Amino acid sequence: MNYNKILIIYNPKSGRFSKKKLFYILNFLKNHGILANTLDIIENKIEKEQIVNFFDAVLVLGGDGSLNYVINNLVYTDIPIAHLPMGTVNLFALENKTPYSLKKALNEIIYKYEPVKINLGKANDRYFLAMTGIGLDAFIVKNIEEKIRKNKKKIYNNFIKYISYIFSIIKLTKNYKFCDISLEIIKETGRTESGEIQPKINIKYTANEIIVSNIRYYGGPFKVFPGNSPLKDKFYIRLVKNVKGRTGVIFSILKSLTFYKKYLNNPDFYLKAKKMTVSSLNPSENKYIFYQCDGEFAGTLPVKIEKADMAVTMLVNPASFF
Repeated sequence: MNYNKILIIYNPKSGRFSKKKLFYILNFLKNHGILANTLDIIENKIEKEQIVNFFDAVLVLGGDGSLNYVINNLVYTDIPIAHLPMGTVNLFALENKTPYSLKKALNEIIYKYEPVKINLGKANDRYFLAMTGIGLDAFIVKNIEEKIRKNKKKIYNNFIKYISYIFSIIKLTKNYKFCDISLEIIKETGRTESGEIQPKINIKYTANEIIVSNIRYYGGPFKVFPGNSPLKDKFYIRLVKNVKGRTGVIFSILKSLTFYKKYLNNPDFYLKAKKMTVSSLNPSENKYIFYQCDGEFAGTLPVKIEKADMAVTMLVNPASFF
């Protein structure tokens, strides 16, 4: 695909971002005959019409949260979006097998990656590319976001930042109050042989935490949802049940990240669905239970989650999940 003009949208607060990298990218594009403009998402708003009308593609420099922000502003447009990972975890970059080397990644994005319409998730009014987490997962995200805002010191070593994130998780689990969460899957049953529309079937499950995923990876380089893909018409769902204390939480996380193959075919732990609603078994507790999208705090329960088919155009590595 030929690119004449690219908009670079960057998050200066992303863990691995630097002005030096930005200048390198600008020079790289210039040397390849591509004009580039830049937009700082902390200082500026995304103007969808201007981007669609004046640029051939968008290049996002940041983590999954930055990519989520851009996607929510460019959903249901045809402009291709590429991602250069500069966050702490970068789940979509793992999914897309984006090279760690800046030069190699840029070469592949420009000359190898292809624009593909992919499915997103939608949690209430918020779209997500990777996943949404309900319960402890979102409580941790919200608290770490607040901690980052208060801490002005930036950690440049990504490994140290990731380890710090893990210790923060362990510390935060001590203060979390577990609630019983209801997952109601809305199953479309299609039509009868005579052509009549069959009624929908609602199937209910109860858990303490729920992860609804649109990709294979979760929590880092862990394929917790193997076989999943943004091209599939259903989410992969992980239910965490009967967890109350810190020890139980840590063990549950370890099981999800390392022993997931043991539970993949167990419907008590893993489900697939296209549309669902999530709320507390006790409606008065909804305001205390959070949900997050792609590592960004998104709101409180109840939440309706559904697939948004062919909702965004991503520049993807043909050797990744396709």
